[in-house]
Amino acid sequence: MATQSTTRKSARSEGRSAPKASREQRSKRSQAVAKKSAADAQRARPQKSLSDLLEHALKDMYYAEKKIYRALPKMIRKADHPELKQALEDHRAETEGQIQTLETVFEILGKRARGEKCEAIDGIIEEGESLLEDFGDSVASDAAIIFSCQAVEHYEITRYGSIRAFAEELGLDEIRDHIDSILEQEKAADGKLNGLAEGSINDAAAEYDAADEAAA
Repeated sequence: MATQSTTRKSARSEGRSAPKASREQRSKRSQAVAKKSAADAQRARPQKSLSDLLEHALKDMYYAEKKIYRALPKMIRKADHPELKQALEDHRAETEGQIQTLETVFEILGKRARGEKCEAIDGIIEEGESLLEDFGDSVASDAAIIFSCQAVEHYEITRYGSIRAFAEELGLDEIRDHIDSILEQEKAADGKLNGLAEGSINDAAAEYDAADEAAA
């Protein structure tokens, strides 16, 4: 008789949906993650698993959040629109809380909170800093700041969405709930930025282009 593992592997290879894990199976996975965490310090594990990917992703985002926290003050100083400045200040405070939440998640896993260099966020932030140099003193400065910040937010939303899904599959419900709280904050921040851009900031920058064209 085929095991469920064999059935799921076969379903993946054929492009079919595999049956969802039951509550009991998720509980067993959660216990297995705890055992693996305890054993990691004792021996090397040749086979990487979803729990390893979860840990890698958490290290990735721990590094990213610290990097974002250090990058935000420069954008706050350059922002002109008072609502944008306030939104960035609020999100920096949220980012500090998110760093603490990730530290709690590492503690739940029995791991030391440690970041792992993330070239993706480094690149996004580097591009944002370059845009500030090019547009920071222009009428499009606030639009450029939002453009950069939304790239960060979208990266975070996709990463936290994946981490949440990993925790769900592994039966790590407490971790899933912590990640959920961060994910909701990131989505709200992106929505706020989008509202400011479409509500007034992009329009104000575009008016200068219209006036410049009329004067030509």
